[in-house]
Amino acid sequence: MDPDEPNFIWKGRNALKDMDCIIESELPEVSANKRYETYTVVGRSGELHETFDDYEAYDYEIEDITIPRERLSEVKQWLSGRGKLITHNDQDKYRDCICAMSKPMEFENEWGVFYTFGATFRSQPLRKKVREVPIEFAKGVCKFFDPGQEAAKPYFEIQSMGGDITLKIGSRTLTVLNSLAALVTVDCENGKVMQEGLPLFTKGDWLKILPGENTLTVTGTVESGKMWNRSVWL
Repeated sequence: MDPDEPNFIWKGRNALKDMDCIIESELPEVSANKRYETYTVVGRSGELHETFDDYEAYDYEIEDITIPRERLSEVKQWLSGRGKLITHNDQDKYRDCICAMSKPMEFENEWGVFYTFGATFRSQPLRKKVREVPIEFAKGVCKFFDPGQEAAKPYFEIQSMGGDITLKIGSRTLTVLNSLAALVTVDCENGKVMQEGLPLFTKGDWLKILPGENTLTVTGTVESGKMWNRSVWL
């Protein structure tokens, strides 16, 4: 995509090149708001605010899209469901979105030849890297850098030799119990540890990676492993 030309990729298809879309308005830059709980106390002026460092989902709107009349049916099918949204002004990151979830998409006929419309994407609050290179590690200490803006929840693929495996980042430690001599996957975002299609028991806390320098410590029966930071941006 040309960084100076309004365009986007949805479900792996380029709006301009693959779907003949003409986008007349510049795409917006939107960041998520942190979620706050607000409380009032009788006898005390003002409000109390509490946050758990999580963020609100938001609507990402793309306006003034024009398509040829003969592409209408195909575009309707394309702009639906869930997928990854990549915009021309932020090509190395994607948003996890659902298209037109909260309101209908209206197509206005222009001279019987074109249709003009706007698309609304309901976006998860944090953006992720389009192509993330995994960090390889073995048993011991591995220092690494996270380029993101908020705490990330990593994903691991570990070749186990059987037995317990302990992973530590910062103050958080996670132990995988009684693994077999096979590949183990650890998904800290979804809270799952799997091996050969079956869940494994764990103890401890799901790991988080902070922006900047981090240290991964691995102990136990590990032959080799890979870690995807899953770095996130606002």
